[in-house]
Amino acid sequence: MQRVAIAILLLIGSAVESRAQIGRRPPPTPEPKAWMSLSVGVMEISDVHDGSTQSDWQFGNAVQYRVSLEMPIQNQSTIGIIGSFARVPLTYTPGVLTVGCSFSCDADATVTQLMATFHAGRGGIGLHQIIDISLGATGYSAFRARVSGQQLPPRQLDADLSGGIGYGFGYAFSPDMQITLVQEGFLSVHQRTGVAGGESTLGRQFILRLGTRFGF
Repeated sequence: MQRVAIAILLLIGSAVESRAQIGRRPPPTPEPKAWMSLSVGVMEISDVHDGSTQSDWQFGNAVQYRVSLEMPIQNQSTIGIIGSFARVPLTYTPGVLTVGCSFSCDADATVTQLMATFHAGRGGIGLHQIIDISLGATGYSAFRARVSGQQLPPRQLDADLSGGIGYGFGYAFSPDMQITLVQEGFLSVHQRTGVAGGESTLGRQFILRLGTRFGF
């Protein structure tokens, strides 16, 4: 009888422990300490009249590559920095006779961005909305004529103050991995050197980008 009683007590203890383990919630997944995003987008840029070189830049569309590093803050949001790069085709029209491009020619230029950013909309697993707000600079550099290969003015980085806002959607596969689709619009202010008083120096950029975000 004593052995039977001990066996019954052991069975009861095992059943209670198993039930406790079943009812116990799994430990919560720790929040990422940082986020990195990589994306590719289609960029459209408005024309620019550069008064310092008296040239006109009629940009075409191009592919933009973008990377960001962000730190989480409250309310499912992050802040950080973004950098982007695009090699953009354009029709270059010089204001004066220029070696390699006498009147008008096809050319390419590098368009880069370096900005501080605010990102909202991490959400839980599944679909969620995204809002991105950015402020920084857009730079134009490395202008080069396609046929002659000559470098065209300006020969140094020409940076403009820029800011933009984006809206889109993301899908989270896990607490630290997402894909995103965002439409962004930017305004930039070009310098007024050599520009007529009534001429606008505002530029516009529109970017549709597809990317992925990783938490660390």
